[in-house]
Amino acid sequence: MLQVIAFSKLRRSDLNVRKTHPLADVDAMASDIAARGILQNLIVIPSDGGTFAVVGGGRRYAALSLLHSKGMIDDDYGVPCRVDDVSDAEENSLAENVQRVQMHPVDEFRAFAAQIDQGKTDEELASRFGISVRAVRQRMKLGRLSPRLLDLFRDGKIDKDVCEAFTLSDDHAIQERVYDALRRSHSLHPYHIRKELAQERVPVNSKLGTFVRAEYVAKGLPVTEDLFKEDGSYLNDRTAVLEVATEKLRHECDRLVSEEGWAWAKPMLEYDHAAFAAMRNVRPDEERQLTADQEDERMALVVAHNEILSRYHPERTVGRPGGPASLEDVPEPEDDEDEGDEPGGYVGTMEFDDSEDEGGFDDEGEEEEDEPTIPQEDLDRMAELKRQIAKIDALKGQTYSAELKAKAGVFVLISNDGDFDLRKGYIAVDTASEGEDPAAPSTGSPARTGLDSSASKPARGPYTAALVTDLEAHRTQAFQLALAQEPQYAKSYLLYTLWVKFSMRSSMAASSNLSGHYERLSASVTKMGETPAGLALARLLDGFAATIEPEKGYGSQNALRLFQAIHGLSDEDKDALLAAMFAQTISISLSEHGGVRDDVVEHIGSQIACDPARTWRPTGAEFWSRVSKAFVLDNVAIVGKGVQTLAPMKKAPMVTILDRWFGSPDTIMLSELGPVAADADGPIPQGMVAGIRDWLPPGMAFGAEAEEGANSPVADADDEAA
Repeated sequence: MLQVIAFSKLRRSDLNVRKTHPLADVDAMASDIAARGILQNLIVIPSDGGTFAVVGGGRRYAALSLLHSKGMIDDDYGVPCRVDDVSDAEENSLAENVQRVQMHPVDEFRAFAAQIDQGKTDEELASRFGISVRAVRQRMKLGRLSPRLLDLFRDGKIDKDVCEAFTLSDDHAIQERVYDALRRSHSLHPYHIRKELAQERVPVNSKLGTFVRAEYVAKGLPVTEDLFKEDGSYLNDRTAVLEVATEKLRHECDRLVSEEGWAWAKPMLEYDHAAFAAMRNVRPDEERQLTADQEDERMALVVAHNEILSRYHPERTVGRPGGPASLEDVPEPEDDEDEGDEPGGYVGTMEFDDSEDEGGFDDEGEEEEDEPTIPQEDLDRMAELKRQIAKIDALKGQTYSAELKAKAGVFVLISNDGDFDLRKGYIAVDTASEGEDPAAPSTGSPARTGLDSSASKPARGPYTAALVTDLEAHRTQAFQLALAQEPQYAKSYLLYTLWVKFSMRSSMAASSNLSGHYERLSASVTKMGETPAGLALARLLDGFAATIEPEKGYGSQNALRLFQAIHGLSDEDKDALLAAMFAQTISISLSEHGGVRDDVVEHIGSQIACDPARTWRPTGAEFWSRVSKAFVLDNVAIVGKGVQTLAPMKKAPMVTILDRWFGSPDTIMLSELGPVAADADGPIPQGMVAGIRDWLPPGMAFGAEAEEGANSPVADADDEAA
């Protein structure tokens, strides 16, 4: 029997069978009732004192109670109810909940889109249904997807997160074309969908997007927001982005010339190998050092900054002052919030890799889409600490004199964190060779060491200065011809010269103009002298030192003794010493990261089977925490189906897993890479183990053949794992 009952006479009954989440979405239902009233009656049974117990419609009753507590309805508010017999109460409650058919999300999405098309605003719908404006816009976007995609979702052939990724485009034809292409390549994942749809746009969190974002938005240019990602906006007009970036770079160039006194400054949107190859980089000619007090003050600021950053991104501060000692100390994230824009990177130790900026902040890689948000208060404090550190850093290090700036210039690029990347101290090769500044030697003629016959010298004995110069030239030429015909002596003299130069024995003369020194390798995370390769190189030279210089620290009076010790080595030992010493003069760039490719070095590396994987493996602290999530997903196909396991993860747990996988691939189980039957689980195939053990990041392998075949085990290993 249906009747209208005053709200004050209703109460909840324990006979209602819904016990799990009985009050879910009460706020939304209350808003709906306030806007449209109760559309479905409650089921009640008579109770004591003329009241009625609600056995069906508990959420509706809870929503009414919420409205009553807010004064939006009074005690006499009429509620439509069906009054049942007490004996049927629990059965009727069960029937109401079991027979209910939940509305399919596709129908909900289309209904919201239809409401917007009918003229209702986002704010009106948000208020009426008790949800956020963003949630309304999300449903509307999904409701306007290609009907084909919505039908696929309705049939369970694609997931909701796939649909969310397709909302980045409003063009149904483009959506369907991308779907077909990715389905055929078995790459139908939200990450790849977004990557395809955003090809002609500039992500705001990319280095270019970050660089121009403020100026681009200020001009009122179009921006697309990914409603399903916290920091997924895109700058639509790539041409305008490039124009804004070029204008900003040129303005900085003008400042460098007019305010800092450089001879020229050239803007570069991308690294131009040819332009850099035509120039010579001269070193700063003035040096400033910090005092002990300034060093202590700086370290205190570094620790304070890293302690704050460690609360949110501990993987970036592993092994750093103020950070955790190891990855084992890094806790799992406690929430699922995404990270917005924030100053990237950690503050390093007192020694910095040249690939990082001068302040020691590691801003490698783009911002990840699923990292924890740093509160604004801590962001402000970190920014202030960075300013204080930069202020101290400005007091130290090498700098360019006004005289040198008047000859040299600056290339102005965009750094990985979206700031200016100033490459200072470049001078044209012809200018460098004409000048006499020691900071800018000619690339073709290394500066002479030891006896310098090009300098003006006083006459000795009966000879004039000019005659001395001529005679020395003839004498040198005769010696060069004779030595060229005696390779053993030439090799011995070369080794002697290298030993003197590398030992920095300025008191020992060497008539050769050969100059050299050990290439001092440095890294911001790893001590290069303690790596397997570094220790092996040190052992090579230590073995020779015991024979050549049994008494440490030969002086100038022992020059002949040192030469004779080297000359007395066997040909085999001389070859080994020459190789060991010469090898340590070499510095190789990473062509994948803006360096100039040296084809000779690449060829030699492939011929001598140089494999960096034998002495270096990517770790969480040194590598994985310093590359973007997009890089990981694009480059670790060697783990097969494990890519799909990694894709939805947050950065910190992903780094931990990759550190273990690539450190001990023989411990990986098949179930870690993807779902497998319990009785089929076990270690991954040995082919995949070998592939992971041999994997190297792009640009690390030597020779074209090595690079092309770097990931060749993937297909076979993945098939075997499947």
